[in-house]
Amino acid sequence: MKRRTSMVAAGMTLALSALTPLTAAAQDPMAAQHRHCEREFERSSEALGDAFARRDLNRFMAGFAEDAVQINSLGQVLNGKPAITAFYRAVMANEYVFKRTLLAQTITPQCSSAVVVDRVEFTIPSAGITLHAIDVANWARVRGQWRLSADTTTPIANP
Repeated sequence: MKRRTSMVAAGMTLALSALTPLTAAAQDPMAAQHRHCEREFERSSEALGDAFARRDLNRFMAGFAEDAVQINSLGQVLNGKPAITAFYRAVMANEYVFKRTLLAQTITPQCSSAVVVDRVEFTIPSAGITLHAIDVANWARVRGQWRLSADTTTPIANP
């Protein structure tokens, strides 16, 4: 009986080992698809940061969802793209220096949403203002396009 059980186990192991290449092949396209998703997301995220650094309001706002919500460093809640646009129009009227350092980024396996955490430094030299903050950006992928859906900027002490 023991010998028969071990033969059955050996037979099952052999049968299942034949499926291993099929499983690996199925995972490779999924991994490749996720890598493509990550690259696509990173391009969208970097384009938004670049547009802000260059004070390109139209290109910057193109990255926001219509119903986006933002809580800025002053604690103001801005609901919807028109309110966020008005805020950034005022911000971008100034000369400023903007630096961001990526702290964390994660994208769901389904490539439907992402979260980015940055440390930011925002300086308006003419006003003598420097803001150090942590920014948490929540992104959603809608109809194949990444859009910023919620953003919170929280001031931190000067590091």
